[in-house]
Parts: sequence; structure tokens; C-alpha cells
Amino acid sequence: MTCAADREPTLERRGFLVWVFWTAMALIASSVVTPLVAFFSGPLVQRRSPVRVRIGRLDDLPLDRPQRVEFVLRRHDGWVTESGRRAAWIVKRQNGVTAFDPRCTHLGCAYRWRDATGQFVCPCHNGLYDLDGRVVGGPPPRPLDTYAITVEDGILYLVPSPQRRTA
Repeated sequence: MTCAADREPTLERRGFLVWVFWTAMALIASSVVTPLVAFFSGPLVQRRSPVRVRIGRLDDLPLDRPQRVEFVLRRHDGWVTESGRRAAWIVKRQNGVTAFDPRCTHLGCAYRWRDATGQFVCPCHNGLYDLDGRVVGGPPPRPLDTYAITVEDGILYLVPSPQRRTA
């Protein structure tokens, strides 16, 4: 004679069906939640390389004289490709090359180089900048913004995302 404590526990039909139901629910929930988590967290962990634009040969730029260059910026977003013309001021000096954003830091107006004074001049409110982009007159609150640049095999490349400079 065996007592109830000696018998192996068996899974009854009702318990088995409850187990199957909750297992199926867990699989369904994970199949819905996993793509959502990947979709929303993907941009946080995915690193995109910055867009680089070829400007030209470094040797073609004049020394200590700003050169306004225009380039086409293409951005790909899914199936859509947008193109737009952009510009930058490139200054080649003895100690390196600097690329300036073409907008004044006061109100975002386009400025120009004036050979007679050797300064960048913003026509909106007479903002003045020197060859290094520092404010020398007018209302601009800070120096000109710059672009990151690299030189590879004598070719100048620019990353068209302005970097804010402080005084």
C-alpha cells in the first residue's frame, strides 16, 4: 500500500492547459515587445558616421585669404534623398585650416569678406569678425561657428554640422 506522499505529483489536464495558455501568451507578448524595444532603442545605440563633403585640394586654397566654397549636401532618410546647396568660408593659415559657418552669430545673416579692411562684415547690423572668426565689432555675441574638417591625401573634407564656439 502506498501513501499519498509517496506518489509522484502528476500534472492534471486543467493545470496543463493553464501552463500551455500562459506559455503561449508569453511567446506572443515577446514577439510583439521585442521589435518595439528594438525600434525605439535602436537610434540610441546606433552610431551614424557623420556626413563628409569633399571640398577640394588644399593646395588650391590661397594663404591668409578667405575663400567662399559652395557644396551640395545630400541627406538620405529611408527612400527619400534630399539635396541642398550649402556654403562655408575656408581660411588657410600657416598653422592650419579653419572652415566657418556662413551665418553671423547675431541674427544668422550671411556675411562677406571685405579685402579693404581684412574683416568679415555682416550687413544686417555691421557685425565685424577678424580672419580667425573672433568678434571685433558690432553686436555679435560670440565668434563665428566652425565646421569640422579633415585633410586626407591633400584633399579637404568638411562635416557640415556647425560647432558653436565661445569667446
